[in-house]
Amino acid sequence: MANLAHRIYEHWHSLPIRVRGAVIIAIPVTCLFTALGAFAWLKSSLAEDEAWVQHTQTVRLETKQLLNALIDAETGVRGYGLTRQNEFLAPYHQAQAVIPESLTRLRRLVSDNPQQVAHLEDIQTLVNENLAILQQKITLQQELRLLQEPTNMPVPTASLYEWLEEGRELMDETREAIDRFAQIEEELLTQRQQHQHQYRQITWIVLCGSGVLGTAGALLAIHLFFQLEQELADRELALTATNHRLEVACDQLQRFTANASHELRAPVAAVMANAQVGLMELDDPDEGLRLLRQRLYKIVALSKQMSGLVGELLFLARYEGSLASDALQPVDLTDLLWQLYADWLPQANANALQLTAHLPDHKVTVSADAILLRQAIANLLSNACRYTPAQGMVELHLQQQNLQAVVKVSDSGIGIPPEALPHIFERFYRVDPQRSKASGGMGLGLAIVQHIIQVHGGQIKATSMVGQGTTFQIFLPLAGGSLG
Repeated sequence: MANLAHRIYEHWHSLPIRVRGAVIIAIPVTCLFTALGAFAWLKSSLAEDEAWVQHTQTVRLETKQLLNALIDAETGVRGYGLTRQNEFLAPYHQAQAVIPESLTRLRRLVSDNPQQVAHLEDIQTLVNENLAILQQKITLQQELRLLQEPTNMPVPTASLYEWLEEGRELMDETREAIDRFAQIEEELLTQRQQHQHQYRQITWIVLCGSGVLGTAGALLAIHLFFQLEQELADRELALTATNHRLEVACDQLQRFTANASHELRAPVAAVMANAQVGLMELDDPDEGLRLLRQRLYKIVALSKQMSGLVGELLFLARYEGSLASDALQPVDLTDLLWQLYADWLPQANANALQLTAHLPDHKVTVSADAILLRQAIANLLSNACRYTPAQGMVELHLQQQNLQAVVKVSDSGIGIPPEALPHIFERFYRVDPQRSKASGGMGLGLAIVQHIIQVHGGQIKATSMVGQGTTFQIFLPLAGGSLG
């Protein structure tokens, strides 16, 4: 037994946490639904028994009404025979209307009991015979009354006695048949009441058992829940320790990347310097010197490209995480964007582009590092000018929206395909690698822009249609939640 309990314990702890959590939740829920199901079944059975009891009582009442109507009819006819007063026939006439309806209701009520249906058929035959005899008595009395009225002779006592006694045996037989019918219904009523009482006892037992079972299930669920909570707490501690070790490792890797990038810049700068010096010393227009000059130009171009890449990697490594609070200063976006507009207007004109700025007249102040924010927006303007054909348009917007400053850079350039749009902020991702290489891009510009915006607590979104242009929107929280 102990081994079985130990195996169950080990198997339980080997299950995934989501499975154990589901089982813990299922224990009280199962107990609840089991109790509700048992209670609903017992309630349905009690309701059925109650309906049967009510049905049987209705049959009993209807049987008594039938018997009373028949007795009233007989009594009324006897009174009429003794007094020859027509008012004594009122119960008889009323019984003639009540008895058929009562028999019809009884037949409908006991239609599911063949034995009672057969008894009811016999009762109906006897009742009809009794009513026929009563009708004959009334007819006979009325005829005798017509014959005796001229002579005013009294009815002989012997004849009256015979008239009264006629049909008594049939009436007694009818009463006995009705009593037997009622007795069967009484027995059925007793059985159904006993059955109802048993179900009520079972209901109380089930309710008490459900209460005990529910309490035990709840206690078991609470116990298992506390065990699971303790296990999760232990795992959280272990995960925290693991995360700390990973953070240390990541910091080491980050420092290594930054140091490596920094160390790479020196040889790259030396290669670029030597190549430039060699170019200045090559004045001989000989063919060999011309080829060497081309190679040296290539070295310079590659060195510049590698230097730019190292600089971008250094930037991403330096600003990983969030900015220090002392690095954030109030920055007027309106003034910053006007400066960028003035700086980029000559280059836009040189590329035959129309650069326009739609900026508010008042200050829009955000907490930011002005140099980084300027670099992010300048990167967007650079992309817009680079990928917009001549005679195209580049627009710079600034507005306030829901306590946020919204900077929008739009162009009418070549656009970005829909399948590439979700990936444009990924590092080293290029929509068209050949075109990006030709323009000198390494796929880090938009990643840097997104990183700058995120470390400022903002968001950047892009929308584009191929052949119609691209729009970048930067959302930055306003300084103090309002316009500056």
